[in-house]
Amino acid sequence: IITKPFFTCPEKYTEQELIDGIIEALFFDESERDFIKCDPLVRLLISNEPGHYNFTIITAMGVITEGSKGLELQKAIERIEKERGVVTIRADTGTARSPDYNAAKIEEAVEEAAKLKRPYGLVGYSQGCANEINFESRMLSGTPDQQSALVSPESGLVCRQLLFSAANGSMHGPAAEVKVHQLITMCEDFFKYQQGFFSRAFISSTLEILNDTLDSAAFQKFLGGAKSFLPDLLRGFWREAQHLPHIPTCVLRGVLESHTTPESLEMICNLLTKQSGSALHDSQVHVYDAVGHPVYVKNRNGNILKSTDMGGAIQRTHHWSPLSEEVEFVRTARDIQQACFDCAKDRHIFPWCDVNARFGIIRYVKEDSKKNEDG
Repeated sequence: IITKPFFTCPEKYTEQELIDGIIEALFFDESERDFIKCDPLVRLLISNEPGHYNFTIITAMGVITEGSKGLELQKAIERIEKERGVVTIRADTGTARSPDYNAAKIEEAVEEAAKLKRPYGLVGYSQGCANEINFESRMLSGTPDQQSALVSPESGLVCRQLLFSAANGSMHGPAAEVKVHQLITMCEDFFKYQQGFFSRAFISSTLEILNDTLDSAAFQKFLGGAKSFLPDLLRGFWREAQHLPHIPTCVLRGVLESHTTPESLEMICNLLTKQSGSALHDSQVHVYDAVGHPVYVKNRNGNILKSTDMGGAIQRTHHWSPLSEEVEFVRTARDIQQACFDCAKDRHIFPWCDVNARFGIIRYVKEDSKKNEDG
């Protein structure tokens, strides 16, 4: 870790020294840092050609989101539209809703994107990764029109980006399930003892209120979203899923350290470390789970996704790094001092777009088309 104020006076350092400083600040694993430093292409700093990309981004955010009204990565999204002409459409996914419900909302966003007559890429964040993967599987096994929305050369899917993917679940899911079962047993023992102190009418009213709460639409919707963290549901999904074999997948994974951990995540971070026995996580998902393919189900589709998973070096960051205004109410003085929420937001979007553009997956807008847009 760089201990002295390295980036406050960048003019004092050479270009290559700045590259080393950025690599040290961004990436967690020492072997990956050494590998990146030794890459001659990194040293050359070859930028993509200027111009606009013929591309649309469709985002599906995490388990807690305001959907189409969300502000996740808002500044980065505005910058990439200004610099590269990339329009972003936010899928109107819901908070703690089932993967099928959210997949339907992503389909609505794709229908809107098709009007732009541009290829699109999917950006998933946390549970949004499971939602976008479920969307692709539903579309590929759906009607001819749904399949066309995926494979159309004019406005089809060309690449994926998974940010802190929870598509393989989280240890929080099974751990919470065990605790809930224990809580139910404890409550049952407690209420049995209390039966002798309350009237039958009071007991009946209490049970009726509990049943109404558990049977309510809001609670059932919440359960539908919570189940997506459980291994059993995910195994069933991955067993039946199918995906396109030619779509490259980029991933962004993170590991928390003392200087990158917001105070609001300290408890949940320590909880996950204790429950799993591993500290290689971002407070929500482990690095070995946050990949672009199924980890705990082995089948033909899993092999397809594994072959298209481009991977990504583990970064020094936390699960909430895409957020800014949304976490303002939990930002503390220490978070401000350590700039825990002020990490570079562009890294969630720009490298993914640029690398796919460099290899021809994302194409540039033709000059005559760009003139028509400007006109």
